[in-house]
Amino acid sequence: MLLTILLALALLLAACAPAEPPHTQAMAIIEPEPRILIFEREFTPNEIEQGRAVYGQRCAACHGANGEGQFPAAPLQPDATGRYGAPPHDGTGHTWHHSDALLIGYVTEGGFADPNRFYPMPPFGTVLSEDEILHVLAYIKTLWDDDQRGRQRMMTLEEERLMEEASGG
Repeated sequence: MLLTILLALALLLAACAPAEPPHTQAMAIIEPEPRILIFEREFTPNEIEQGRAVYGQRCAACHGANGEGQFPAAPLQPDATGRYGAPPHDGTGHTWHHSDALLIGYVTEGGFADPNRFYPMPPFGTVLSEDEILHVLAYIKTLWDDDQRGRQRMMTLEEERLMEEASGG
């Protein structure tokens, strides 16, 4: 009987004790949200969410709900008409290869490509506000990895430097 009580007490104490001392328990690592910049402006999570909503309403029909492009199975291949579809905006595409100024211009003014080879990108400068355009681009940047965002940022900074030099600044 005494042995049974001691065994029960030992099990109760073992169940109440932490498995590891607190200083050795694994801590959850929380990844910080990436800093999303367009030129020198940093975008908040709320602004990025606004951009995601506008992207869903205005861009997803052509560029895919997750930025995968119009023809995700073969985004770099022409379709039966011989034209290329809307490109992916996620990390598999080439959007991150362009500066902020070019991306803003493309969204604002529409496509610059040959309509015989590409489906035309309509201009959104009269449809979306400047802030909405920036929010959409900020959202698109969340679809890229840190390296792609870093490379795109370097292109933007280099283009700004060259423009300043050309203007005599």
